[in-house]
Amino acid sequence: METILPIEVLIHVSEYLNPADLANACCVARAWFIPFASQLWRAIQRDQFSQEALIEALPRYSIFVRELHCSRFARLDRVGPECTRLCIIEAPVLGPAQGRQDGWAIEILERNPDLEEVSVWFPNRVEATRQLMRFIGIVVRMKKLKRLRIDGFMAPDGALEYLLEMLPGLEELTIELWQPNPDAVLDPDFVEWQKQRIALEDTEDRDDADAEQLSTPTPAVSAATSARPASTSGTSLAVTTTTGTSASSSPRQLRRLSLIEIEFSFEEFLNLVRDYPLLESIVLEGSDESAHFRPRESPNLIPFCEQLGVLCPRLDQLSLKSMVINTDGLKYLLSAFPRLKCLTLALTPMCDGDILQILLNHPGYSSTLEEIELTHDTPSRPSNVETLEVLRRFHRLRKLRVTYGKLMVGPFIQILTGSNDEEQPQQQEQQEQQEQQQQQQQHCQQQHQHQSATTIQDESDDLEGQGQIYATTPTRPGEFLEKLDVTIVGPSKNWAPPECYSSENDDGVLESEQHHNDEDDDVDNAYPLYITLTTLLREKTLLSLDDLVFDYIL
Repeated sequence: METILPIEVLIHVSEYLNPADLANACCVARAWFIPFASQLWRAIQRDQFSQEALIEALPRYSIFVRELHCSRFARLDRVGPECTRLCIIEAPVLGPAQGRQDGWAIEILERNPDLEEVSVWFPNRVEATRQLMRFIGIVVRMKKLKRLRIDGFMAPDGALEYLLEMLPGLEELTIELWQPNPDAVLDPDFVEWQKQRIALEDTEDRDDADAEQLSTPTPAVSAATSARPASTSGTSLAVTTTTGTSASSSPRQLRRLSLIEIEFSFEEFLNLVRDYPLLESIVLEGSDESAHFRPRESPNLIPFCEQLGVLCPRLDQLSLKSMVINTDGLKYLLSAFPRLKCLTLALTPMCDGDILQILLNHPGYSSTLEEIELTHDTPSRPSNVETLEVLRRFHRLRKLRVTYGKLMVGPFIQILTGSNDEEQPQQQEQQEQQEQQQQQQQHCQQQHQHQSATTIQDESDDLEGQGQIYATTPTRPGEFLEKLDVTIVGPSKNWAPPECYSSENDDGVLESEQHHNDEDDDVDNAYPLYITLTTLLREKTLLSLDDLVFDYIL
């Protein structure tokens, strides 16, 4: 059977067919096979139940497959090397296949140089020792790679720096379980890179020594140099070097960096991010051996925060989990990011109320913060007052989650209705003072970061319009609010219908049980406070009432 329809028309038609019709269309005619099979076989989700069918079908349709995913319990290595046009690969297990020493995963990676996203997992130290550096040697040649995740990063010193340096176009990097592994089998290109790096460092050391011998500092300069901590001068040198690098080449494209279950020092982290001024998001999940964000225990914390703000001027998303940090450390860390939009803190030894108060005291956050997420395993100091004040002042807030936070229904209604006029003059005066402080702080930062900021703006196309954060400006509390994960508490058990109150499921998690008609006349008459609140939430916010949690005072 022949067809007179152009292949472009067939491809367009294939976009509207379900998988069963696509499979039947492939059997109609030889001319229909390519356009309809290319739409049918775009992704393969392999599991233990479809292994035989997949292995049988893959050789025939592999030229159409663009995404190859494996479940956590499947092994990509047993699929075979047929796929050669992949743009996404997810191989949770990199290990030897039956009858092969290295498995198929490495060969599949070698045959797909145009991959844009790669996610792999090295399940143990033996696999990482044998294959990780070979895997890195292949990945660094993928110039289209945008997103990379490596679970089980047990590599020798310098491997992560080598990976980042060889992939200037990488936008997202996630490293999980970062451990040194001096026994790893090295890739020849990495060995050569190490030699060049050591030679360059030796040259810089000799140049510094010659400069010190030639210079004759005055007594005042000598006194100032001796009084300055060694760590501060080291990080300051890193900033100076970075500025020079940015001036000679376009900035690297890394936007999101996630380091999970790692051990790091302040110096190591600064050396890692110093060449990435476009970083917008940092996710840190550490351990007790990681650097402590406590000023008294970590004297280098303050210079670290200062240099981090200079190195990452665009960062607006910060997530910390299982980090050793206190309120003073959080204050210093947040001072480095005046334009923060999203803050996530999980399993940190701080009270929710203290964290929210720090955010309230920070100049400028009322006009930038969009998401606040505070989650802990154990109850902390109640944050009723601070949570209400955050909702009152942070008009751009889209998501607020405070695990053990509470909102009293009366003050919450006042915020939504704007009926607290007696507090407006005082709040306006405080807001004006905060704006003045913010302007002064931004002026100081502009002077301190003038050279690096100018370089980034000249050489990065996507920095245009950075000052325009939003096209629309909220005029009232809750106008942009989409998610509120805070318990709303009423004065008694009779303030809301019984079916609205939270109940515990089998896992002990609180869930809302709303199965009633809010428009019912009986509900209107029996629960006026509840009806007033839900009506205001529908009119003035973007919240879904099904996601809210209600409670009452015992």
